[in-house]
Amino acid sequence: MLFFSVGSGLTILTRYMQTNPRANVAFQANPAYDDPTFQYCFQDICYKTYGLRIYNSTYIFIYGAGLYSFFQNYDSTCLLTASCQEISASFEMSEAIYLFGLYTIGFQSMVQVDGTNLAPDGANMNTFGESVALFEFP
Repeated sequence: MLFFSVGSGLTILTRYMQTNPRANVAFQANPAYDDPTFQYCFQDICYKTYGLRIYNSTYIFIYGAGLYSFFQNYDSTCLLTASCQEISASFEMSEAIYLFGLYTIGFQSMVQVDGTNLAPDGANMNTFGESVALFEFP
């Protein structure tokens, strides 16, 4: 995963070669770090590293985040249907999460909390991608 600092925000680009190999093949999940196992995945766009994953945390404040997935195995045709990747941000066993200014491109779900999509593709369209001014949980 590539990280770029943009002003006071955070921009994360997914590696262009994903899903070749799948995230669970390149590196084995380490239970000591509660790594995702991708056991819930049934399609290739699911087996990718997350743009943002927050696990077992409280009072997280993020001011300005851009999560982008432009390719699927170096092919950008997935942008036409926003199906380059399934999940951009995943929050698990966490509370008091505050995202101010979230912008995503190429994902089916902007935010997933404990396995439930709370901001699906198309619900927050804004020009080329999708944006949410404020996401807070709970």
